Amino acid sequence: MNNLQYPQTSFTNDLCEYYGVNLNTAIKLGTRSDGRRPDLPGSKTCKAISGKTLEDIWSQKDRDALSDIFDFYIDQGSWSSFRQVVRHNDLVGFHMQLLQFLFKNIRFEGNPVILEYGCGVAPFCRTLIEFIDKDAHVELLLSDVDGCEHLAFGEWRVKKRIKERDLNIHVDAVPVRFDKLPTYDKKIDIAFIFEVLEHVPSPLECIQNIASHMRQGSLLVENFIKHHDDHDDDGPDLLSAKLERDSYYKFLTQEFVALTGETTNPDATRVWRKK
Repeated sequence: MNNLQYPQTSFTNDLCEYYGVNLNTAIKLGTRSDGRRPDLPGSKTCKAISGKTLEDIWSQKDRDALSDIFDFYIDQGSWSSFRQVVRHNDLVGFHMQLLQFLFKNIRFEGNPVILEYGCGVAPFCRTLIEFIDKDAHVELLLSDVDGCEHLAFGEWRVKKRIKERDLNIHVDAVPVRFDKLPTYDKKIDIAFIFEVLEHVPSPLECIQNIASHMRQGSLLVENFIKHHDDHDDDGPDLLSAKLERDSYYKFLTQEFVALTGETTNPDATRVWRKK
């Protein structure tokens, strides 16, 4: 990997180009605060949304059926595009340290295949593209809810930067559907599941499916943000996910070896090697 340097605003500029806003507006729309009701722009792939909190959008439907839970990520339009880019723009240093650790701790069999699951705006793949060697051959798999805006935007920004840098990287978007787990055509070398599992109806089924597509010795980067409330409010932090937390980590310890060690912080990001 190259030690390239670039301004952090380069990631935010993706928002400006895709949604037709200036830099200050992009940062304002993506900065988190309680109770905010931003006027979010539409795009060629979604409609504009104004005057609603994320809680308002969640409450538009009874989110009991899986299809309605998945629809939440479509109903929110460009909300996650702005929210995630601004958040991950501040985590570029973390991304780079993590990527360097991964590439030092794995031997690739052929061209590496990297999955970003629940990818949103594909922050890890977008960072990797910025620093990868010109002669590298890499395959990227992006998975998120079928039809959601942040997957469309994430795929666009990744492919755009690959073309700008003239890299030999192939990208496949593999949508996640409410009634079917994704199938990946090639064995995965590195899988990212970052700030996703608390929103997944069944984290155990999710990790079992991903693990079945990973080769022996491949690496998994995951975190599972803990439900901190003593009661179970309605919202995208799903009760079904909370109830599977123990069985999820039991499966990981059976199928993987922790490389970064156990920690008392339930929200920590961990790296595992598949046995």
